[in-house]
Amino acid sequence: MRERSPGHWELRAFTGSDPVTGRPRQATRTFHGTEKEAGKALSQLVSEVENGKFDRTSATVGQLLDKWLEAAESSQRPRTLYENKRKIEGRIRPVLGSVRLDKLGAETLDAAYRGWLAEGLSPTTIRMYHAILSAACRQAVKWGWIDSAPTTRATPPKVERKEMFVPTPDQLSALVTAAERDDPVLATAVALAALTGARRGELVALRWSDVDLDVGRVRIARSLTVAGGEHHTGPTKTHASREIALDPLGVEVLRRRWAYASDLSSRAGSPLVDDPYVLSYNANGAVPANPDTFTHRFGRLCERMEAPVLAKLQKVRPKADRKNLAPADRWPFRFHDLRHFSVTTLIAAGVDIRTVAERHGHARATMTLDRYAHALPERDREAAGVLGAALNL
Repeated sequence: MRERSPGHWELRAFTGSDPVTGRPRQATRTFHGTEKEAGKALSQLVSEVENGKFDRTSATVGQLLDKWLEAAESSQRPRTLYENKRKIEGRIRPVLGSVRLDKLGAETLDAAYRGWLAEGLSPTTIRMYHAILSAACRQAVKWGWIDSAPTTRATPPKVERKEMFVPTPDQLSALVTAAERDDPVLATAVALAALTGARRGELVALRWSDVDLDVGRVRIARSLTVAGGEHHTGPTKTHASREIALDPLGVEVLRRRWAYASDLSSRAGSPLVDDPYVLSYNANGAVPANPDTFTHRFGRLCERMEAPVLAKLQKVRPKADRKNLAPADRWPFRFHDLRHFSVTTLIAAGVDIRTVAERHGHARATMTLDRYAHALPERDREAAGVLGAALNL
């Protein structure tokens, strides 16, 4: 404490070094009274500093995000890191980057969310931004930059769960047949996705050493993603490998794929590499298919399946598009819906939830139940019948 004039004191307490600049920070207070009273006031100030009542950093939200990304490089998947950087630079930094972290409140965050909604962004996208900000703020708390995360008090927009569209067995057969004519690699990918329920990144990472056609099993041990145009191979989403049994149809699909790949390699004069990828557009199997390629080509395949009916409709209504088709004529499927087909088909057939979860690489069986509860009504009806028969009233 320092007496600036008789009875007037300046009190200062060290609050720590700024985590971004490294400069020392102080809490300052003026006091009027005796020296003894000023000493007591200084002790109170020190107590308030120790209880976290003073800001410990002048860092901005942008500086926090930079530090958070830097720390996440060793733990986040390359694709996740790439997408997080893209979202931060595209939307978050321009709106919130210059806001001081100690001034970031729930009201500021909610205003940003409302602004993004007004710009036409979906609630799902905004919740992704909220998730990034939440993770960064939680890390700031751990680092001691702030005492609590303001994101816990913010209110991002609610997301309504979209209706799940799952192809029927007949539709799947038609999709595979149609793809086989123009894109045999996609046809195999569609069949495998439906039969194994594997994620697209897991499928493109499959090598022939992961396949045992004699036993009828395939090992899912890796996942491949593309970030910034580069391929990155890492562990599966749950960081655990799993083995999936193949039925005779699955074995036959892979046998035909091996025969096709061998024939293509021979005709192209490009010998297969030692351990080729199962799904590759290269004659030697050295380069895996891009998972985004399957997403785009499968979407176009579904559009082709709708084309004949849409063409007839447009003769009557020239401006009609896919949205005007009757539900029975629509093919509104995404490649990921093939995984949904696998899960819902098994649940409806009475396969126990734990087996379904393990086969599809879900971390917990409760996740499978929560996501696919709609597939259980028929099993519930069967259960009611069993109970009624047991009572025999």
